[in-house]
Amino acid sequence: MAGYRLLFDGVLACNQTTRTPRLIANSLLMPRQSGSRPVVAPLGLRRVEAALVRGGFDRDEVAVEPADRLGDVVGRDTRVIGLTVGDPIGRGMSSTTVRAILGGRPLTARAHRDLLRQIARATRRAGNSPTIIAGGPGAWQLEHSTPDRIDHIVAGYAEANVAEVFQATADGIDQPRVIQGRAPRAEDIPPVLGPTTMGAVETSRGCGLGCSFCSLARIPMEHLPEQTILGDIETNLAAGQPHPCLVSEDLFRYGAKGTTVRPDALIALLECLRAMDGIGMIQSDHANVLSVSQWSDEDLRAVRRLMVGRTGQTMPWLNVGIETASGELLRANGGGAKMGECHDDEWAAFASQQLCRLIEAGFFPFASVVVGLSGETAEYVRQTRQWVDTLSDEPLGIFPVLNAPTDGSQGPGRDDLAREQWELIRACYRVNFRWMPKMYDDGQRAAGVGRGRRILMQLLGRGQAALWKSLLMIRTRRADGR
Repeated sequence: MAGYRLLFDGVLACNQTTRTPRLIANSLLMPRQSGSRPVVAPLGLRRVEAALVRGGFDRDEVAVEPADRLGDVVGRDTRVIGLTVGDPIGRGMSSTTVRAILGGRPLTARAHRDLLRQIARATRRAGNSPTIIAGGPGAWQLEHSTPDRIDHIVAGYAEANVAEVFQATADGIDQPRVIQGRAPRAEDIPPVLGPTTMGAVETSRGCGLGCSFCSLARIPMEHLPEQTILGDIETNLAAGQPHPCLVSEDLFRYGAKGTTVRPDALIALLECLRAMDGIGMIQSDHANVLSVSQWSDEDLRAVRRLMVGRTGQTMPWLNVGIETASGELLRANGGGAKMGECHDDEWAAFASQQLCRLIEAGFFPFASVVVGLSGETAEYVRQTRQWVDTLSDEPLGIFPVLNAPTDGSQGPGRDDLAREQWELIRACYRVNFRWMPKMYDDGQRAAGVGRGRRILMQLLGRGQAALWKSLLMIRTRRADGR
């Protein structure tokens, strides 16, 4: 449970491997929480906490604590330890990509192993053997592996039955290794009871657009009621978390029916947030090209203005999934719904147009590109490379990630990539190295991060950029020899 101040702090930390010195990782990239402030915990863990209390557990029977405090709370009466996992084995797209470039093991996987060791120490000291249950966005990785010291895995959203699962476990009732979670209706999602990491607050959950490379592809999007969102933000504000992050697979689809957007719904929500005392900048993570295309330029600027407020931020970022410049390849991988009525040969131009509209509205878009999609050919890769080149002078980022199948099968690794794929990755990072430091410093300044820390992070970033440039050149040259 690192004490991140910004959403991008978490993104940066998750894009590291064990090649990053532990001192830098622990002190700068994943700082521990300190002081007497309430524990800031991942959003999913806070939802489970709230669901357990709503499901009949007393508040003093449920403790949310970071790993280094487990020794203080695990005792002889502890029956169940629940942990949240984001990328426990390092098989997510970002960590797979970083491992291919840097080598080593993803920091997310090391952190998971460290957590299991700390649980083992705490339980031995207590003379107890509680049942360990894991869940969260990375639970799919554990479903297709044999994790040590984890007894059960809860798959998917689970607020509707997690209290039953924990009670049955505490009562010693046998349960399957993988337990399917049940999601409540959006209006029944319990508000969080404590502050969340990075101020994360759900506005919507699910996606439902059908992309074969996404774990949320078949889960229809539902929107949380305004009162739940505002309540979660109030909880974070009360705990000193002034910069909320609106979590959704598509910010601009909030309140929509299907894929038909409702700009008035999101703007009204943001106006309510902006009116709250103590709100700083409002962050968000994802947006969809098709949704952006349905918004007017004026409404896009209104969203940007409401998110920034008076913080002075000039480059608020959003991740926009482009995946490939080939509409044909995207459609073949289940992404046809992302394209709307756009023809395959129009997808690249359509995606560029919407990214440029976001830039004109004052956003800093991060376009994601998936390398190694099923059916990808050298020609498809060249199309995406050409598309990247046409955008290379625009103020944006382009994140290439390796395809990481969620069904347990092995995706491409370092030795599987051809020269043209490495050239594509290099082209993307040439854009990122130019613009990402400015975007990150801008966000840190708006969040009140001190000048000394900002300078230190910029110096660290320059060093890492130089390393990445060298490694990407080496990977590309070695690909020629295969």
